[in-house]
Amino acid sequence: MESNQANQSRNIRMNSSLILLGLSLATLMTSIDTNIVAVGLPTIAKALNTSFSSVQWIVLSYLLSITTLIVGIGRIGDLFGKKWLYLIGIVIFTTASLVCGLSSSINMLIAARVLQGIGGAILMSLSFAFVGDVTPKEKIPQVMGILTAMLTLGIGLGPSLGGILISLFGWHVIFFINIPIGIITFIIALNFPKSEVTHTEQHFDWLGVLALAVSLTCYDLGITFSESQGLSINVLLLIIFSIISAAVFIIIEKNISSPLINLRIFKDRIISSSLGISVILYAMIMSIGMILPFFLSDAQGLPILEVGLLIAVGPLATTLMSPIAGKAAAKFGNLPVMISGMIGFGIGCLLMTTLTLSSSPIGFAIRIAISNGSFAFFQTPNNASIMASAKPDQRGVISGLLNLARTLGLTTGASLMGAVFAYFTMTTQGISPHIENKQFSASLASPAAITSGIHGTFTIAVIAVVIAIIAGIYYFSPTEKKSYRV
Repeated sequence: MESNQANQSRNIRMNSSLILLGLSLATLMTSIDTNIVAVGLPTIAKALNTSFSSVQWIVLSYLLSITTLIVGIGRIGDLFGKKWLYLIGIVIFTTASLVCGLSSSINMLIAARVLQGIGGAILMSLSFAFVGDVTPKEKIPQVMGILTAMLTLGIGLGPSLGGILISLFGWHVIFFINIPIGIITFIIALNFPKSEVTHTEQHFDWLGVLALAVSLTCYDLGITFSESQGLSINVLLLIIFSIISAAVFIIIEKNISSPLINLRIFKDRIISSSLGISVILYAMIMSIGMILPFFLSDAQGLPILEVGLLIAVGPLATTLMSPIAGKAAAKFGNLPVMISGMIGFGIGCLLMTTLTLSSSPIGFAIRIAISNGSFAFFQTPNNASIMASAKPDQRGVISGLLNLARTLGLTTGASLMGAVFAYFTMTTQGISPHIENKQFSASLASPAAITSGIHGTFTIAVIAVVIAIIAGIYYFSPTEKKSYRV
């Protein structure tokens, strides 16, 4: 009897480990493909004989697919089961990766990236949701820490891995590498348990999905085009359409029996504030990876390889700290660790304002390690706290919202903080800050102007993080009562 119980316990641990391996591989694979192609865009543009403006859609199409579909796909998993949808997502992503690698034209490659984004949306949306289904509540922070580490590792590993593969084997290989990973992940996922389905009698909210997709697409396009066009008519129209579509979405959700998102979720101040703060902090973390390379290469004159290695310290620090953050959250609670993580991240951003042209690489590495490492102590327990409180029939959509907050933050940060950096740099350089961003080139600015731009940008980042900390302390207060348990 005892032997049978021991064997059963051992099998459960083995299955849990196997599930975690599958989820980790899927998370790593999809996060790598977020930006692995970025370093290869010039090479792909030459190979396919196309313009750089066209080749940029290789990145944009993937992100747009994920952003617009991730919440709706999470809800499909809640209603009809996560396992079969997860398997379909692996097949779609792996097949699309094959088509990407075989593409002979830019249109074929962009279409394949759209398909790859659909598969990526499924995997990103449901990976976190599966944690709540297969992990004891007390273990969720640790497991979320591992998945968060894979997410950050993939994003950080993408450019360097892409550069190595392209230099050795050509651009096709950056897509072909997904095929063996996808096959292994599919085999592992076949052993995933079936998720609980409690609302199969409900209808899927297609109108809600359409309205939300239109709103998110218009927002993403508007915020992306604003970086080069400023507040042009096209950008303003896109933002207006985004707001109108969002209003239509809210009206639909309030008047439908089976909504895509139960708006009562946002009456829980902890959940709504966690998602809002996530958008702010992800926008700020984006500025670290996007703007600091200009300081290292154009201001300090470091070689590209050294720049890449120094910037990689940030994602590496987040990856190493994520499991530790999960253990800390399990011991001390999610909320104290989240607040301490935000404070540490703010200190890291503040230290960026002290960078000078004579700052050493070690000094830079320490700064970026503090900021990104601290970010893990917000990110991991924030994800875990929301998923731990989610009911089984809401885990997919909540997971989708978590990923949506991340992608919206990254998209917003890329445009907004890029504009802020351009403003401060041009002002120091003596150029009118009212010209469009497309006229700005950091390579033409003086090292002093770039350094001043870094100081101004991270001063704004510190202010944003302080606002997030104040909001976190207020909204995450344990004395606040939840209005709705998702």
